[in-house]
Amino acid sequence: MPKRLIGGIGGSLVLIVALASTTLGASEERRVTMLDDCDAATFNAAIGPGTCVKDGGVTFQEFIGQLIATGEAPAWRFAPEQVLLADGGSVDAYNRGGEFHTFTEVAAFGGGCVEPLNDILGLTPVPECAIPGILGSTGVAPGEELEGAPLTSGVHLFECLIHPWMRATVTVE
Repeated sequence: MPKRLIGGIGGSLVLIVALASTTLGASEERRVTMLDDCDAATFNAAIGPGTCVKDGGVTFQEFIGQLIATGEAPAWRFAPEQVLLADGGSVDAYNRGGEFHTFTEVAAFGGGCVEPLNDILGLTPVPECAIPGILGSTGVAPGEELEGAPLTSGVHLFECLIHPWMRATVTVE
């Protein structure tokens, strides 16, 4: 094959990839996974039936002990915690845990809407907890997904309003 033809094909491929990246970047979508490791028997006994639908490895007593000792329960988290996104892109939140979680945009990280957890953690609820229906509109049941709206340039903070140490920072460029 002549070198000019190979060079022309290579240049065309670079142009096609660059155009595809630009086009895809405008509607970029990312996924944040909500995780926990609740033990259904102990969580449901302590809080109520249906609180946990997973056969996880952390008992309710261990969960409370972790909160008291470290201010978080490490298995309860968003993954990833840092997301880079193109302007106009969105973040979908998928709940792979056994408990209900929220993926709520907040002005600043703080406490959640569950007073007993805030008391253990020494936190004050974020102002977003006062918005009627916020848990329902940003909540995700186990196995379900919340589709995010397009985000504008800047830094966006997301927190679970039930488990407030579950946090994600989305940087939109």
